[in-house]
Formats: sequence, C-alpha cells, structure tokens
Amino acid sequence: MSDLGDIAGEDRRLAEAAAWRVRLTEIEAESTPEFETWLEEPGSDRAWARVTGPWNYLSEHANAPELVVARKAALGDAQRAGELSRIPRDWRRIARACAAMLVIAILAVGGAYWWQRPADYTTAFGERRVITLADGSRISLDSDSEVTVRYSRNARELALLRGQARFDVAHDVERPFSVLADGQKVIATGTAFNIDVTGARVVVTLIQGHVVVLNESAQERELPGPEAPSPRHHTVELAAGQQLAVTPDKPPAIAHANIQRVTAWTSGQLMFDNEPLADVVARVNRYSATPIMITDPKVAALRISGVFNTGDVSGFVDIVTRYLPVEAVTEDSGAIVLKTKA
Repeated sequence: MSDLGDIAGEDRRLAEAAAWRVRLTEIEAESTPEFETWLEEPGSDRAWARVTGPWNYLSEHANAPELVVARKAALGDAQRAGELSRIPRDWRRIARACAAMLVIAILAVGGAYWWQRPADYTTAFGERRVITLADGSRISLDSDSEVTVRYSRNARELALLRGQARFDVAHDVERPFSVLADGQKVIATGTAFNIDVTGARVVVTLIQGHVVVLNESAQERELPGPEAPSPRHHTVELAAGQQLAVTPDKPPAIAHANIQRVTAWTSGQLMFDNEPLADVVARVNRYSATPIMITDPKVAALRISGVFNTGDVSGFVDIVTRYLPVEAVTEDSGAIVLKTKA
C-alpha cells in the first residue's frame, strides 16, 4: 500500500486502511501476512477501526437512501479522478487509489450515518449485559431493561426506557453525555452514575464525578393560570455519593447513598435496608417471570432489610414469610400473592 505514501500522517493511514479494505474484498480474504504487518505499524489499528465499523454497517444497510446517494456521488468523483490520468504508468496503482478514495468518500457520508444511527439494547428476565460504546463509555444493563443510544458529532444522547442501568462515561467535554429516563435528563461529560426506573419512580445515584439532572417534562405539563407548577420541576446538581429520587406529586429528594447497596445488582445481588416491602418486591420482580403481588396496603408498608440473590424468588419468599407476618399464596396463574398471615 506504499502507493498512498504521499499522503501525510493520520490521513495517510486512513487512506491505507481504505485501500486494504478494498484489496481484502477483492481477494475475498479476511487477512494476509502483508496486511498483518501493516496493522502492526503505529496508528494502523486505529485507522482500520475507523474504516471497518462503518464498512460493516454499510454492508448491512446498503439500500438506505442516504447511502445510495453517497455511493453515486463518490463514484462520480472517483470516475473524474480516473479521467485525469489518461495514460497512467501504473493503472493498478491508480485503480486501487481511486477505489480507496471511493471508500473514504462513501465512509465520510455513510460513516456519519452509521455513527448517528440509533441503537437499542434490551435484556430479558434474569439477564444482565455490559455494552461498550464507540467512545469507550460502558453501559451495565440490568435485568428486564432497555436503553437506546444515539451518538452524533456534537452529542451523546441515550434514553433508559425501562429498568436500571449503570453508565460509566468516557470524558469528552465537547460532547455531553445525557440519559433521559421518564422525563428526568441526566447530563455528564465524564463520570459514573446509576439510574433506576421502578414504576413512576426515578432514582439517580452519582457514583463518581458530577452530573446535572433536568426535568424535561415539567414545562410541557405546566399550564397558565393559578395552578402551581409541577413539584417535579427542577434542575439538580449531584455530587459523588448523592442520590436523587423523583416521584409524581412529590418534591425531588436528595440523600446520601450507599453506593455498594445501589450497585450490588451488577454482581447479582439485591441489598435492602429498612425499605417498604412494596418497593422491595418491585425490584425482585425485575428478575423473574413469576410475579410477586401485594394487594393489601398494610403488607405493602411493612419494612424489610437483607441481601438476596437476583432471580431467587423462592428464597426471597421463604425469608419474607419467615420474618414478617405474611404468608404466600400461589394463584392458578402462577403469581405469588403476599397476604397478612391468618
């Protein structure tokens, strides 16, 4: 690939990577000894990653209208470039260089399309997964949860649609990292935080760094007139170790958090400290297709502490019925109902 050696620095590496992509596609090979040697050169692995990500995505979405337009425009540029060399001394070198420029032109437009594409990640009951994003940020996604990701050149925008997730954010002051969860928007540049959406309650816990939490939905709900603004209307700054809890019809509450307890789910445990049984059951239900139900407000208000393994419904029910004045009744549907002990 020395025929592209007149291009300097990072641009040269990118051109070489594009040329190698064309060459490997031509010979229908995943690698060659020469390619492996090139890949070991400084900067080559980074350039190769920049080319292969969009390339693989484009191969799956080749008929997208934006990419069809990009291919036609790039092909025209490549053809015009070829016409400038009417008597090339090395037509193979020129052809490969033009092909490489064609790849770069397509990736320039199509790569932006790939970079900004929304991605959706979900987990089933009892499943946890860790997603590493393009900038090195990580999402630890809890059981029965869903998050969408949309990256652009100027912003990193995510939405936690349900469940719970921990976000470890790569630092980038020029592209804020935001997560929208039930109207609460958490904004950061480089930090780690946990968001838990349980019913209508959103809990944001800052593990390290600094975040700002905005209420994105309050202004839409506020009406002109004597009505008081929504109690959820707020802009809150959190420091490491603080937790924001937002529920309907109550002012946002900030408290110090036990980070070990909040993040215990990432290692398959649930830790509770004198919490209402209704809240505990809602968390336990996230890990099993067999629901636990409470219909009696007195039972829901009972408090419990302890450490439980995620997904161990029978173990949880056994402990609850042993230490609290409740009994478990299994209905025909398979649901388990906790009732006051007779």
